[in-house]
Amino acid sequence: MSSVGSESKHAGAAGAPRPGLSDAQGSGRVDDIVIGPGVRTAGKFQTAGGIFVDGTLEEADIACRWLSVSRGAELHGIVSAERVEIAGLLNGDATAKEEIILRSTAVVTGKISAPYIVVHRGAQISGGVESTERPADHRKQMSMPPLPRSRPRRPLNIFLCAAALGLLLSGGAYAWWGGATAQAGRPETAAAST
Repeated sequence: MSSVGSESKHAGAAGAPRPGLSDAQGSGRVDDIVIGPGVRTAGKFQTAGGIFVDGTLEEADIACRWLSVSRGAELHGIVSAERVEIAGLLNGDATAKEEIILRSTAVVTGKISAPYIVVHRGAQISGGVESTERPADHRKQMSMPPLPRSRPRRPLNIFLCAAALGLLLSGGAYAWWGGATAQAGRPETAAAST
């Protein structure tokens, strides 16, 4: 179901309106609404799909599945959607059933509310922010995973064997290096004493 203002008619393949069925009911198609760059409009917009604002939308009353306000775009009004993503200007109230994402270029004046609100560094908010209650099924998915079991302990004798082997090898290396130095130094010492 899509509507712009209070009246919206969809044309069939031959260009004539289809009696009795809208596009959403007849073909399973969901329409998106695009407010292009440089376009200024106002009114009530409703769709089962998405609304993409690249221009300016004033005195808006929006109901949709998802809303995207691009960088440089402006939306003045009220929004109700499942997901909202703002990179431009929002002057009004936005309520989302799932999440609201404010990109780094977003400027929001008004109230936003959603179960999940993501604010990127640089986004500006003047107004209210409300985190609404999350659905019960999300709480189950978002719960902390169980702590991992601790690593199995190795017996102490493996540690002691490794330490003893290290001492033997380091002692043998010391004796080998130390013995070579001592033998090289002894003849000189013996020759000097005679």
